Amino acid sequence: SDPGVLSDVPSTTFTSPEIATVGYTEAQARAELGDKVVGVSKMRLDEVDRALCEGQRHGILKVLYHLRTGQILGATIMAPSAGELISEISVARTAGMPFDAMAKVMHPYPS
Repeated sequence: SDPGVLSDVPSTTFTSPEIATVGYTEAQARAELGDKVVGVSKMRLDEVDRALCEGQRHGILKVLYHLRTGQILGATIMAPSAGELISEISVARTAGMPFDAMAKVMHPYPS
């Protein structure tokens, strides 16, 4: 039977705001894979419309991906409900969905 891989297990620290991770940290990815293949996408919470509508301005979403294959290497989120948000990235990562495909998924928009 498959014992699983610990880095595939998302984790959340239930602070305010929450901090959630899955997979590699940026330092781990660069150390193991090298700087030339690790892509980093960051978005501050004050750039997310839904967060602004809810009055949440402090936080960050960071996704690491392989520059050649698009494979999602890891993610860190510091935001309210980070534990829920990391689940979507974890599912995409486990399913082998490339980062650019995950980034194109449409989500409900505040109206």
